[in-house]
Amino acid sequence: DGELPFHIACMTNTVATVEYMYKLYPDAIDHASAYGLYPIHEAIIGMTHRTNPTAAGDTVRYLLKCDPNVIFQKFEGTESLLHFACYWGEYEYNESNRGDAIEFIKVIYDANPEAVEDDEMVSDTHEHHEQILTFINNQIVYS
Repeated sequence: DGELPFHIACMTNTVATVEYMYKLYPDAIDHASAYGLYPIHEAIIGMTHRTNPTAAGDTVRYLLKCDPNVIFQKFEGTESLLHFACYWGEYEYNESNRGDAIEFIKVIYDANPEAVEDDEMVSDTHEHHEQILTFINNQIVYS
């Protein structure tokens, strides 16, 4: 499936493990799997695979710090990272992790606010959780 150990680390491990693996193979940050997922997407997906959902947000922040250009990595070449994070939430975020999810959605937004105006992002807003939708709508007003 084209996933590297770094992808799995971003989805399931601590930031310390991700940092260690990044130092071993920094080019992995720009490697998409056969499914079109970059390590930062795996970190978002990892929200539901962790006992501590805050670690997913920490991993997203770390990846953005390592290479600010990961913000432009698109799922399957078309879906912005912001859209992916919000859309993933419709199916996977729950009451125990939604607050953490909104926090890293804000981090993603802050790194690329123009993504909120993406046609696909705007057209899918009806599919987002109320808290996520409120955040998106507030940002659209400011953009």
